[in-house]
Amino acid sequence: MKKHTVIVVDDQKSVRSMIKRWIESDPNWEVIGEAANPYEARDLIVEKQPEVMTLDVHMPGMDGIVFLKKLLPQYPMPVIMFSSSTTEGAHITFEALEAGAFDYVSKPTGTPESLIEAKEDLLSKLYESLNYNLTKLNLTTKKETNSPNKKISKTTFKRKFILIGSSTGGTTALRKLLDEVDETFPPILIAQHMPENFTSLFAQRLNSDLKIQVKEAKDKEILQTGHVYIAPGNYHLGIQKIGSDYYTRIFQTDKKNGHRPSVDVLFESATEQDIGGNSIGIILTGMGSDGASGLLKLKNQGSLTIGQNKETCVVYGMPKVAYEIGALTYQVPLNEMVDKIKEIAAL
Repeated sequence: MKKHTVIVVDDQKSVRSMIKRWIESDPNWEVIGEAANPYEARDLIVEKQPEVMTLDVHMPGMDGIVFLKKLLPQYPMPVIMFSSSTTEGAHITFEALEAGAFDYVSKPTGTPESLIEAKEDLLSKLYESLNYNLTKLNLTTKKETNSPNKKISKTTFKRKFILIGSSTGGTTALRKLLDEVDETFPPILIAQHMPENFTSLFAQRLNSDLKIQVKEAKDKEILQTGHVYIAPGNYHLGIQKIGSDYYTRIFQTDKKNGHRPSVDVLFESATEQDIGGNSIGIILTGMGSDGASGLLKLKNQGSLTIGQNKETCVVYGMPKVAYEIGALTYQVPLNEMVDKIKEIAAL
């Protein structure tokens, strides 16, 4: 059986050896080359033509971000970054994702648990990368337009909540979607699979770039129009009613579908409050099935539900499962999603 091929790029030999052991513990994968710097990596890519590359964000001579920007236009491939969980590491990781990296794995802290978790995360993302929609690399630098002259000046929202779930490719997809959202939109709650430290920085970056208020959610914040609430890493996000108003709920029960925050938990919290009929549920790019069953519950309670279509997903996993179980009312390209939200807002 032909094995899937990877090259490992890291300036530390001990780290390269560790990553190689992790990868080759799975009989379906083979490391066909190791490089200590981007120059060696470039030559290996030309010679070996690997399917996937792992890349340390801190590299001598040329950092990983510059390397990505130079490499991917010539040799489009999924690149999995190794990143520290520090604030600085999170900054660099977001730059890598914006430069076209497929996904990232947080470096282990050295404990046995963190080593096992990093290994499992890497193997999972290697398999995810096989479904990578490489055409999305080109779309990240091309402005997506639908009907440039079509503007809806005023939107009357009958639906009072917008709930969004996303995973691999979601940071870029959310930025594009939220860029078209204005202060008239109802509160938007987001569960994006992302670790601690990363969600706060992601919210800050979006808040500084967009015209709406974006924040990492805290417990018992009243849900306000024109505001976006992102689930904090390692916590679930839900909705709770206190008096006659609705608030965020931040809690740390078990992971669901292997995730915390979980998209299913967010969607199910809305059905538990019996506000599905007052909501729009959206599922974006991502691997696996998290969010599909919760979205079906929302739809069955009267929610209008939207899934990102295959052609614009980085990984058509979560929306695919939602579609297959009948959880979607609509399936649309990412660049048409806000128009669709406005179209159905008063239904």
